[in-house]
Formats: sequence, structure tokens, C-alpha cells
Amino acid sequence: MKRTTLFLTAILIGLTLTAQPPDGGPHKRHRRPEPPKVEQMVSNLSAIQKKRLETITADCQQQVDKLETELNTVRQKIRTLMDQPGDQSDKLFPLIDRESQLQAQIAKTMYTVRQQIDRVLTDEQLAEFRSRLKADHKQRMSKQRPAKRLDGTQKQSRKPRS
Repeated sequence: MKRTTLFLTAILIGLTLTAQPPDGGPHKRHRRPEPPKVEQMVSNLSAIQKKRLETITADCQQQVDKLETELNTVRQKIRTLMDQPGDQSDKLFPLIDRESQLQAQIAKTMYTVRQQIDRVLTDEQLAEFRSRLKADHKQRMSKQRPAKRLDGTQKQSRKPRS
């Protein structure tokens, strides 16, 4: 009896450890939204520009953190409701709508920040910033694994637009 209990406990501990992500935190499907680090991408920023950019990014980060916290709470509630038996649609559908609203608010916040950053930079700095953003995006996209189809074949990658 003790041997069986010990064996089952060891299996459960093993399953629990393998179910956890490596860092022990929540699973992350997407990169966390954050304002671009303009100071690292653009040379010759003036002290006034640096101060304005610090203010813009700090405000953005504060807004995004608040929205992300609420989004994580809503997602947890959705997961809990989806695990419950029976029809939970009267509780679930409003949460799904709220999740979409929060995602849209985060996207709008990031767009607004990009516009504010564009107003702080000169034309030359803006061109340098945009070229660095494109290069960083291209590098990130090259690290992603190509998608596989259900039949196991590799999906053909499209050629990048010019």
C-alpha cells in the first residue's frame, strides 16, 4: 500500500513539474507589448528629446501594465468557466468580449505612443528609427518556426513584400 502511494505521488509530482513552464510563470503565447526603446535605436538624441521619450514610454508602460493585469484576470476567469461542466455561455461570452476590448485598448495605446514618438523625433531620426524597427521585425520573424499543416507537410513561406 505504501509502495503504491509513493509511486503515485512520484508520478503526480513529475506531471506537475512537466506541466510548469521552465521559468515557473504563466505560459506566454505572445510577446508582451512594450514601447520601443528609441534611445537604443536612434543616435544623436538631444537631452530634451530623451526626457520626452522617457515620459512617453513610462506613461505607456504604466497604461499597458494596468491593461495587461486586467487582461490576465479576464483570461483566468475564461479558463475557469471553460473547465466547468454545463452551459456557461451567459457568463463566458461577456468575458470574451471584455478580452477583445482589452486587446484593442492595448493596440490603440501602442499606436498612440508610436505617434507621440514620431512627433518628438526629427525627420532623419524618424527614418533611422523606422529602418531599425523594420530590421528588428525581420530578425524576429526569421527566428520563428515555419507552420506545419495537419497532414504533416511544411507550409510554403511567402516571399516578403518590398
